[in-house]
Amino acid sequence: MNKADLTEKLAERAGIPKVRAANYINIITEAIQEALVRDEKVTISDFGTFTVSKRREFTGHNPKNGQVMKVPARRIPVFRAGKGLKNALNPD
Repeated sequence: MNKADLTEKLAERAGIPKVRAANYINIITEAIQEALVRDEKVTISDFGTFTVSKRREFTGHNPKNGQVMKVPARRIPVFRAGKGLKNALNPD
């Protein structure tokens, strides 16, 4: 499922035009992104939590020529599934 599929599903279930559904999806994803940029945690009950993890700098190798190179420290987004999502994927 991609963003277009999600937009269509939201429009169908909510009985709204696809343009409005697409705007709602954009608002949600932008709000999550803005919160993560500010290093805030975003929790959606029974679905999951979005957080930011920090990766330290490390020494790696360039796969093209084998040269040693420094890979800089980075911030990466992390998603951890909530109980509701886990239960939906693994029903008892």
